[in-house]
Amino acid sequence: MQDWATFFFTGCSTLPAFMVLVNSEAIGLAMIVFLGLLITACLLGLRDQECPARQASLRDTEKRRAKRRE
Repeated sequence: MQDWATFFFTGCSTLPAFMVLVNSEAIGLAMIVFLGLLITACLLGLRDQECPARQASLRDTEKRRAKRRE
């Protein structure tokens, strides 16, 4: 999943710039593409099960559950 998020983050930073470079009248479309790719990349990043923040959160949750069982 991390590869897809990286792909979309890279795309949102390069594709709109290339679009404006090719056609300066495409600024509006470039902004729409930028926002779409950025939102997609953020959502894919949140879905990543192996990210350090998510693993730390899961460890904390497991510790709380273990304390409640005792």
